[in-house]
Amino acid sequence: MSFVAAVVTSPGYVAPLGAMIDAHARLGEVFATNPALGDYARMQTGLRLLAAAGERIELVGGRVLPADAPLAGADAPRLVFLPSFQLPDPDAFEALMPAFAPLHAWLCDRRREGVEIGACGASVLHLAAAGLLDGRPCAAGPRLVGAMRRLFPRVIVDTGNVICRADNVWTCSRDAESAALVARLFAEAFSITLGRSLAAREPPGALAGPLAAETDPFVARAQLWIRDRFTRRFRIGDLARDLGVSHQSLIRRFRAAGSATPREFVQRTRVDAATAMLAETRRSVGEIAQLVGYADVASFRRVFAAATGVSPSAYRRAQRAERRPGA
Repeated sequence: MSFVAAVVTSPGYVAPLGAMIDAHARLGEVFATNPALGDYARMQTGLRLLAAAGERIELVGGRVLPADAPLAGADAPRLVFLPSFQLPDPDAFEALMPAFAPLHAWLCDRRREGVEIGACGASVLHLAAAGLLDGRPCAAGPRLVGAMRRLFPRVIVDTGNVICRADNVWTCSRDAESAALVARLFAEAFSITLGRSLAAREPPGALAGPLAAETDPFVARAQLWIRDRFTRRFRIGDLARDLGVSHQSLIRRFRAAGSATPREFVQRTRVDAATAMLAETRRSVGEIAQLVGYADVASFRRVFAAATGVSPSAYRRAQRAERRPGA
């Protein structure tokens, strides 16, 4: 079973860690309309809370949690998230670095494996200490800029962006944007559908950039309706009726927002869910076709090939080849 790792430095802030815990819980909601997909979301991907050092996790306020597993034994996560932690004096991080040497080595290993890694707040210092940000941009809040430049002069400190990406390493300067960072990590590590679905369940403005909902709130609402039902059989007319518009008005609103048509959006959402299942499960192509809403497997194969350029089976082989050691 693949898993998501949240690596907490004590004392950790509750809200950023909660963003990951909540996002993981919402995996079930993404596929709640289909029991089989709901089981897939909940059972195929676990969440492990790991301690950055030691065997327990301390949160601000004094609450203590046991770590789910030792860091040394938590190999092959699908993504890694380091929530921010309390660091009254950023310059004091230099003295703390030796205690976190095992974590930094562990992060280097994950980086070489291509795992998506994200950190927010003071935890971006861990990525810098591990050498993951050398010559790369890093989103850092004002409190961290001085220490970052003094301790890690090779890091390109970016104060103009809240979230920065450098290949598979992500940094976020504000705790308030943790949910946006987490949604992007899920999109990259698993499926764009998961990222969009998680983002759609966040408050307005929580996610900027390519995963943001369209500017037309009506279209965003229609897309959420589709994401919540894409595993079922339905007609676009059902969507128009539920939203109180005609079929043609619905299509016009989608096109005016620069979006695909409702039908194309349904197909894209189904194909994206199928790519995640092809990569993450051993289900047959026929079973996956049924689970994402296609009664006819041949139709599913045609739509999938048109969207991705390869057949479902070829896509699965390519994904497995990428994960093979030494690939």
